[in-house]
Amino acid sequence: MRLLADENVRPAHVLALKSAGHDIVQVEEVLEKGAPDTAVLEAAQEAERSVLTYDRKDFSAMSDHAGVFICDEQMAPREVRRTVEQVNQVYPTLDDVVEFLSDWV
Repeated sequence: MRLLADENVRPAHVLALKSAGHDIVQVEEVLEKGAPDTAVLEAAQEAERSVLTYDRKDFSAMSDHAGVFICDEQMAPREVRRTVEQVNQVYPTLDDVVEFLSDWV
C-alpha cells in the first residue's frame, strides 16, 4: 500500500508500516514543513498515496483524495499496521474514503 504520513505521525507508526512492506513516505520528503492540509492531500493524490494522519478535525471533512486514515496517536504501532491493512482489504478503492482506525481496533 502507498501512504503519505502527515508531519505529526510518530516515527514508530511509520516504521511499523514500512517493516510490513508498505511504501510510506513522510510529508517532509515531498513538501515544506507546515504545508497546508490541502497541499498534503494534493501531493498524496498526485502520487496515488493515502494519507495517514492524527488530524481528525481537518482531514475528516475533505474530499477528492486517494484515501485518508485517521489514527489515534496513542495506538500501538502494530494496531496501526493491522487496521490499515484491514481497511485496505475491505474497500475495492480508497478514493474519497476516510476511516478512523480506532474504530477498527
